[in-house]
Amino acid sequence: KFLLTAARKRRFHVIVTECAPLYDGHEQARALASPNIEVVVVPDSAVFAIMSRVNKVILGTHAVMANGGLIAVSGSHMVAAAARHHSTQVVVCAGLYKHAPSFPFDDDRFNTLMAPDAVLPYADAKLVGAVDVVSPRYDYVPPDLVDILVDDNGGHLPSYIYRLQQDLYDNANDLAWNMPDQ
Repeated sequence: KFLLTAARKRRFHVIVTECAPLYDGHEQARALASPNIEVVVVPDSAVFAIMSRVNKVILGTHAVMANGGLIAVSGSHMVAAAARHHSTQVVVCAGLYKHAPSFPFDDDRFNTLMAPDAVLPYADAKLVGAVDVVSPRYDYVPPDLVDILVDDNGGHLPSYIYRLQQDLYDNANDLAWNMPDQ
């Protein structure tokens, strides 16, 4: 929606990663295709190679943590790290409902593992028995890889997120770790 609204006023190019193994990027590319948006889909492995041609990275996220870090679709950390290396700005778009009043003390605590058959099909029984395949659904993106977070209230630096969440969750009973067991 963010890019489609911007396309009403100007013409631009969008590079979308495939987001393997679910290939959500193909669906995103179809949704963005319009006369004012030229969309190119690249494999996840080509992100670093193509990043030198990118002016701005725009990421969505599953959750924004209290320290300004993100729980985002798998591969987002790689994209943000490549952007940092090439000094490309990383903008994250997220609604206020995606703010989570938790700190990511353990990066894997917030992750979900998917069935590995999308990466290594079960039909290849010899290889399946010899290899451990981990297929995470999400990545943790640390706040130092994010330049600005845009939400319903405007743009914020990752270092300001804790203060914003303090306003959102001003009552101690709103916080998950302070709720009584039932």
